[in-house]
Amino acid sequence: MIQLIGLLLLPAIGILALILRAATNARISEEKIVASVAIATAFLFFFGVIIGFNGISFPIIPSINFSFTLGLTGISIPFLLLAVIMPALGLWSAYKEINKNKTLFYILYMFSYLSMIAVFISTNLILFFIFWETILISFFFIIMFWGEKEIRRKASMKFLIFTQFGSLTLLGAFILLFVYTGSFNINVIATSIQTIPSYVAYVIFFFVLITAFIKMPIFPFHSWLPDAHVGAPTAGSVLLAGVLLKLGGYALLLFGIMLFPTIAGSLQIPLIAIAVFTAIYSTLAASAQKDFKRLVAYSSIFYMSLAFLVIMSLNYIGQNGAIVLIVSHGFIVGMLFVLAGLLKEKTGTRDLDKLGGLMLKMPLYAFFVIFGVLATLGVPGLSNFPGELLVFIGAYAAYPLALLSLFAVLIATNYYLSAVKRILFVSVPKRLAKIKDISPWDAMQLAMFSIFIVIIGILPSVIVNSFNFVV
Repeated sequence: MIQLIGLLLLPAIGILALILRAATNARISEEKIVASVAIATAFLFFFGVIIGFNGISFPIIPSINFSFTLGLTGISIPFLLLAVIMPALGLWSAYKEINKNKTLFYILYMFSYLSMIAVFISTNLILFFIFWETILISFFFIIMFWGEKEIRRKASMKFLIFTQFGSLTLLGAFILLFVYTGSFNINVIATSIQTIPSYVAYVIFFFVLITAFIKMPIFPFHSWLPDAHVGAPTAGSVLLAGVLLKLGGYALLLFGIMLFPTIAGSLQIPLIAIAVFTAIYSTLAASAQKDFKRLVAYSSIFYMSLAFLVIMSLNYIGQNGAIVLIVSHGFIVGMLFVLAGLLKEKTGTRDLDKLGGLMLKMPLYAFFVIFGVLATLGVPGLSNFPGELLVFIGAYAAYPLALLSLFAVLIATNYYLSAVKRILFVSVPKRLAKIKDISPWDAMQLAMFSIFIVIIGILPSVIVNSFNFVV
């Protein structure tokens, strides 16, 4: 059995190594340290999935039931997959883009890496919240210092204000859970949930719901996301879309749906209506974008609204589909943000009106653009297909009018195919006459995303069989 704390010790060692490197002027590069940590952590995770994990618990402040407790909830493994793999896949983008204060960047990157893993294995609510906050603070500085100059200050402040408000509502829910159950331990709370008065339970669910609305994000708390993505460096966008957006879904499932299914059922219809509205609104907004990265950002809102929709379906098929779609979206959108970063690197712009003809000039890049778009549109054999299939089956079973969200799928198909046409197939602008295709290293990075997309598409059971909705 693999000790869960090992998944945290490796990034912690990486942080220490980066600090020692800076203090001693060692010759080893920051990239080698971070890449070694990411590879070792990934191997440890997959080995643990095969042979099993052991948790750990020791008290810190017994009087308030604060302990360092690591364990797996019923839904931890698929989210852990994203937390372990996505930072590793984003490293090549960081290596190319980050040229100043590299040591500080990678320290913050490692803190984010450690904290994202820790959130999904922390079964004490205080510990959970500490790591939740560490992620937000790390990302605030990553966007502020290494994002695009024109927008990074506005984007980082907007990110902090919105997400910090979501943290406060989550903290309020945790405090109420402790007051009425006497514990911060998730397993103890799950067995004591009947001791909570119904009106307090509604308040707790509402707090968790606001957190999920902000983090996923769902209308009307969505406006921070496009700016954050456009403002962030490519590696930051990969983590933001691939993991951070999933924190909202994880919190909603764990602290909302699984603890208070009756309350969720009483609010099901209005919440499904909000999800359908968000899906249609976000795709219409995406259709109006000229910046390819901002288009992908709005598309992220669309797919997370589908996940929210089917989480609120409250049926087993739909919730299976929600997690498959969440994991699938992590890999697909991560790949699309890397493609957006490469587009800016190679052509100097992401403006769709200033592009064209890259199929001839950059055939390897064109292949991955077409692959990524086909994956996000749910082509059979790729990862979004089983997720979307289960999502719409679950949504129809819960509330047939939820299938109005299919209109959003049609709109998404239109704007993605339009983007492909404008990037790859119209005439080549004169200024792009001498551009070169992506490097083999770029292709390898994109291929790694593609491998996970194909595996999940062909064998969605590897995700479905990894969770059971039991705390």
